[in-house]
Amino acid sequence: MKSKLITVIPVYNGEGLIERALKSIAAQTLRPDRVVVLDNCSTDKTEEVVKGFKPIQCEWRRHETNLGWATNFTRGLEYAEQTEYLQLLCADDAIKPNFYERMIAELESCEGRGLAYCLDERIDEHDQRLSVSGKATGEVEILTVSDFLKQKAELGNQAIASSLLKTAGQKSPCEFRLDFPIVADTVFWADWGRQSKKIVFIHEALGLYRWHGTNNTHNFSPQIQPLVLDEWRAMQMLEQWRGAAPNAIRQFKLKGLFAVRSGIKAKRLRGQHNIDYSNQVVAAAKKISGPLAWTMAQVVVEARDLLVYKIMGRPMHPKNIYG
Repeated sequence: MKSKLITVIPVYNGEGLIERALKSIAAQTLRPDRVVVLDNCSTDKTEEVVKGFKPIQCEWRRHETNLGWATNFTRGLEYAEQTEYLQLLCADDAIKPNFYERMIAELESCEGRGLAYCLDERIDEHDQRLSVSGKATGEVEILTVSDFLKQKAELGNQAIASSLLKTAGQKSPCEFRLDFPIVADTVFWADWGRQSKKIVFIHEALGLYRWHGTNNTHNFSPQIQPLVLDEWRAMQMLEQWRGAAPNAIRQFKLKGLFAVRSGIKAKRLRGQHNIDYSNQVVAAAKKISGPLAWTMAQVVVEARDLLVYKIMGRPMHPKNIYG
């Protein structure tokens, strides 16, 4: 008998935060039928924390060897055929109490595979709020595949904790690609979305994305390829998936967005006194964007920082080089 909803939590050394993720599942107005924890050879007390958590029963699965984060998440997709809805929840993130009820309601009418996602509230290690990924209007937006792929090609935000897959009991048509260590999730959403019958974006912060110094995005940041070059490679690949005709104006916009993202990283690295690496980021990104797009983008970076962090007073995690 197939489940209606399965939650899979891939984890590696999550003893400090996974209990908060489990508590957020236990607090749901609509609980999953199964909660499966895929342990990637943790060396801490993750197993003890999970097995000692009493409000919900968790299935514990430990791999024989460490598979890496992307392969561990792909293993979670193996449950797609066993359920109608599937969520992959990072062990350090959480969801608000009405997440499943709200998301499933928007996908019930979908015949076949579907995808629902929402805004995320960014929090730190101590559950202190940092920001929200967009304006929380409560609007429910139905996206065409083309519009969704356009958004993904621009690397539009979509947190794993804020996403729900409707599998319709079918095998996953895609996986988390190993050649995109940081943006593998963005590529995955695009790949799933282009094979979906319905895509829903709820403009409400129902997911909680936790920023801390051991995020995968932080772990891979000292490498130019995943930090900078993979972003441009993903943007171009997803633009091709969209099937749009080559357009000079569109390409200039993508180069500008890429330059803004790279400029933010370079500035944050300078602020952390990592001058040499900041200069490497600038050189690599500027070679792709060109001098005009780069210069215009840096004006945007400075104006954004002034407005968001100086005037509006938004807090910033000291190790976050992405926002």
